[in-house]
Amino acid sequence: MFRKHPHTKLEALEGTTRLETFSDAVIAIVMTILILEIHVPEIETITNRGAIEALIPILPKLLSFLVSFVTVAIFWVNHHHFFHPIHKSDGALLWYNNHLLFWLTVIPFATAFIGDYPQIPLVVALYGFVLFMGALAFTLMEHHVFFKSHLLPDSIPLSARKIQFRRTLVGVGCYGMATGTAFLHPTIALVIFMIIPLYFFIPQRVELKEKQTNESTPISTP
Repeated sequence: MFRKHPHTKLEALEGTTRLETFSDAVIAIVMTILILEIHVPEIETITNRGAIEALIPILPKLLSFLVSFVTVAIFWVNHHHFFHPIHKSDGALLWYNNHLLFWLTVIPFATAFIGDYPQIPLVVALYGFVLFMGALAFTLMEHHVFFKSHLLPDSIPLSARKIQFRRTLVGVGCYGMATGTAFLHPTIALVIFMIIPLYFFIPQRVELKEKQTNESTPISTP
């Protein structure tokens, strides 16, 4: 005989601690795997010049690692602030979050690929597609929480949600544009990939309405 689980359906929806902890662990692993693709080069001449000459061939790998690490870090920071006002979850949110994590786990592969072949348009486009899908997954999760569920407090006005959602859509559009550009000008696409994280470097957070003044602060930097 199976024992009935002690938690009720309502209790199972309360809290996001497990979801956030699981996400933190996955993202931490992703960020760690990124560096594992970079191996120490062999130095033919044991001199400073020899070390520099050995580093030059792996510069594309180092650059792709840097861009991807910063990108994943920004995903994590914004993920953290996104969940700040959320105190409960539902089944849809769990799967939207899993969808996001799926694309984040593909980033190390795409990073290693572009690090080896940065001059091939299809490889650059593949890297952009992975980042585009990651941004889209985050956007879909936001859309569910902001407009399709009751997971946010009523004190967060619709205007604040729309502002934040439009900001996230910018990232989706930029990654989509960069992915398309990669087929024509892969170098320009690479530059766009490096610029996009700057837009999201300062995370934005939907803030609760100030009860004292009955005024809302839609977006606030932490």
